[in-house]
Formats: sequence, structure tokens, C-alpha cells
Amino acid sequence: MSEPSAPVRALSLSTVRTYRYLRLAVVALALLLATSLALEARRSPGLLESISAYYYSPVRAVLVGSLVAIGLALIAIAGRPGAEDTLLNLAGMLVPVVAFVPTPVEPAVAGGCPPGTVRCVPANLVPAVENNVAALLVVGAVGILAAGWMARAGGPPRAATRWGLTAAAVVWAGFGAWFLLWPRESFLAGAHYAAAVPFFGLVAAVAVLDAVRVRRRTHVRVLSPHQFSGAYAVVAVGMVGTIVVAGLVAGAEALTSFTASAGWVFVVEAVLLVLFTVFWALQTAENWEDGVPDPA
Repeated sequence: MSEPSAPVRALSLSTVRTYRYLRLAVVALALLLATSLALEARRSPGLLESISAYYYSPVRAVLVGSLVAIGLALIAIAGRPGAEDTLLNLAGMLVPVVAFVPTPVEPAVAGGCPPGTVRCVPANLVPAVENNVAALLVVGAVGILAAGWMARAGGPPRAATRWGLTAAAVVWAGFGAWFLLWPRESFLAGAHYAAAVPFFGLVAAVAVLDAVRVRRRTHVRVLSPHQFSGAYAVVAVGMVGTIVVAGLVAGAEALTSFTASAGWVFVVEAVLLVLFTVFWALQTAENWEDGVPDPA
């Protein structure tokens, strides 16, 4: 292992290593999910309609576990103070919702749907979803309160910190109100998508910020600042473009007689998963020598 560069000499080597390994763990979790999907696809004939639909397969434990762990890591890993840290924290809050609330499926799936319902979360899984989401809301409230207390422990928090806490509280309150006050069928039908789409949008926003920021650096390992900037830009454009195309296809299917090829949602989610893994690998490589980002 190379000697830490000057910016991290003031930090203990164990601190730098912990930061590195936590970042590498996110990449490993994404690869764990991809491997589990590949093994199940090889075992079963044909692909399911989406990665999310593998919640209803032997992949479920890996799918839920890896997403929850990625969410916790995104919150725990310190991004650069300001917008980047806030965006990563919000993304980390959304990932467990994606994990705990499965995508609605057709009545053919075990558990079925009520008569006349085209898609649903099977009734036998609803108690588990309700339990998991309720627990998530409780822990989320504790986490936001603890973050607020820690932010004020060293004096009045900075404006960026206040905005970040406010945004987290709004996200928590929004999903909490939807879960507790609206018909449960509405939450079960839409919460997965309402969390998944903004998650990738937030990651794309961080990639845009990094594409601009890294150009100001004078020295980084692996790639030049210009190359890192270009790679981040490609990831951001790829994520936003994929989300826009998916939205257009879904809208066309809902409003017209157009029918997309089977498995197009799986392709969309697979592309987004790959782009997220590439983005995180790029960030890990760029920050390998720096450890925790310097507030400057």
C-alpha cells in the first residue's frame, strides 16, 4: 500500500483505511447483488421483468440486505461539506424504502392480487412491508434528531448543515405521512418508484458536482482531473438519460397503445446499477489518497 499523501498525514492510518474500506464495501455490495441476480437468471428460465421483481425470488435476502447496507454506507460516508454530503445522505435515506417496499407484480405471483387488480404487492407480504417501513420511520426520526443534536454540539450549525437537516426531515415527513395517512394501497403501489427514481437522480446530481469540482484539483491518482471530470459527466448524463427514456416509455405505455419489449425495465435498472457502481468506483479511486474529504 502506498504512503498516504500530505493531505491525510494528520489523520491516523486506521481512519484513512476505514474510510477506504467503507467505500469499497459499497462497490462490493453492488457486485454481490449483480452476482446473485446472474446466478438466479442462470437457474431459472428467462429474466423477470425487472431487478426489483427479484424480491419475489431467492435473490430477496441479497437484494434487501445489500440495498439497506448501501443506504447506511451512503449516510455514514462523509461527502464534501455542503450539497454533496446532503445529496448522499438523502440518497441513503431512500435506498431502504426501495428495499422494503417491493415493486407491485401481476396476480400470477404467489400470494396473488385482489380480484380486478392488475398489479399489487401480494397480501401475504403486506404485513412484512408494514413492519419494516414502520421500523424505518422510527429509526429515521431518531437519526435525524441525533444528527441535529450533533450539528449543534459544536456551536451554531452552518447554513448547509441546516438545509441538509431540513431536507432530511421533509423526506422523512413525506414518506411518513404517505404511509400513515393515505390509503395503504397507494403507498404499496408507488413508494418503491418514488424512492428509486429520486435516488438515481440524487446520485446523478453528485456526479455533476464532482465533474465540476475535480477540475480544480491539481493532483489525483489513477486518472487526471480532466479524465475524472469527463467520466463523472458520462455517468451523470447516462443516469439522467436512462431515467428520462424510461419515463417516456412508461408514459407511452400508459397513455397509448404502445407496448415496449418485455424486460425493458430490467434493462433500465441494470444500466442504472452499473452506472452507480462505476460512479462509486470513480469516487473511491479519486479519494483514495485523501481519506475524508477536506472541507476546503
